Amino acid sequence: MVSASQPTVAVLRDLGLNPLEAEVYAFLLAHEPMTAYAIGRAIGKATANVYKAVESLSRLGAVMVEEGERRVCRAVPAREFLSHARAAFLAKAHAAADVLGGLEHDSYDERIYRIENVAEALERCAAMLGRARRVAVVDAFPRSLERMVPAIKRAARRGVEVWVEAYRPIEIQGASVVVAQTGQSSVDLWGAEQLNAVVDGREVLLALMSLDLSEVHQGLWSRSLYLACLIHSGLRSEHTIHRMHEALRNGQRRSDLRRVLAGHRFFVSGRVPGQEELHARFVKRTLNDRQSRKEGGAR
Repeated sequence: MVSASQPTVAVLRDLGLNPLEAEVYAFLLAHEPMTAYAIGRAIGKATANVYKAVESLSRLGAVMVEEGERRVCRAVPAREFLSHARAAFLAKAHAAADVLGGLEHDSYDERIYRIENVAEALERCAAMLGRARRVAVVDAFPRSLERMVPAIKRAARRGVEVWVEAYRPIEIQGASVVVAQTGQSSVDLWGAEQLNAVVDGREVLLALMSLDLSEVHQGLWSRSLYLACLIHSGLRSEHTIHRMHEALRNGQRRSDLRRVLAGHRFFVSGRVPGQEELHARFVKRTLNDRQSRKEGGAR
């Protein structure tokens, strides 16, 4: 009896095949074309079950079955099958997006949520940049930043102000990029990948991931206006500090340093949507309440 290795079966099961389908496909990849009956004998499985697995694999585009009485089965090459599986998945995903998009309800929610998956961290950060209207701040170590470059460029092309703090030299068209003075030493010190981003002062993502981007050590995402505004302010201040260090290293004049400082936008002057919303929601309401109480006392 011939059995496929567990890692091979596991990979195929991750693609959506059931255990028997995975075993049949893996077996056929490594052997000459043969009938379902011969496959069943070779792997020690009931012929009826193998026939069902072959029919399913044929519908999935993983196996071709000969016309005629013998019905010899041949495995579709792995690259061809995976390409077909990818296209089929994308088609289903697009169809699902049309259906599920109408169910979404964007409620007021400022809770803090954990992020425990690297793909989720990267995709959510890219989605945040896709939602940006006015300003985005990104602080990212090299590998994380490389994954975010396309989303940053798209945001910049839409007219979004994008401020990037990088840790090795990089050019990103349309973005204001500064390289942290600590640079590679920060990456070496952490022995990990950081990806921190704030969009419009309205939502924030902070993620500390393994150096090979295989797992999230700690990660969070939130639409807390107060948290997003504070992180935005902190990252923008870091950006200005590194810009000052850059100017000093290049021997620029005092007037150039003043120009860097003059370009810094503080909390009260940044015209950041989240800051305006935070101010309108709490500060102006408090002032209005005080005014109402004062007028009520005067009467």
